[in-house]
Amino acid sequence: MEKTNIKVSLRIMGDNYNIQDVTNKLGIYPSQSWNNGDYIRNSKRKRTYTAWIYNIDAIETLDINVVIKKFERLFLRKAKEISELKREYNLDISIDFVIIIENEEPPAIYFEEQFIKFVAEIGARFDIDTYIN
Repeated sequence: MEKTNIKVSLRIMGDNYNIQDVTNKLGIYPSQSWNNGDYIRNSKRKRTYTAWIYNIDAIETLDINVVIKKFERLFLRKAKEISELKREYNLDISIDFVIIIENEEPPAIYFEEQFIKFVAEIGARFDIDTYIN
């Protein structure tokens, strides 16, 4: 039997910036990255922005804060560095959640104060996608 699961990503986007600078400053390697103008997989279309993305794989849970705590362990202490990168390169920051609901069991979705302060400090937005199987 499948269970509801949630994954989260930190997505750092901009027109043109050095992805290696982000990796060096954060001390974390991205799960995926690309440069503005790179081809999209096996298509003839090109990327319209540069991206550095770190993914936390899906976790079976009925509480979004289980994945948020894992995310915080990696990035909470990096708020200053993320903010500096954002200013230096004029970046957009997004924290993306993908929630896959199984067996009509949606998770609790709420954000604790520490996480809200972090998101505000780095000037990020949320992108929350839900899928019902």
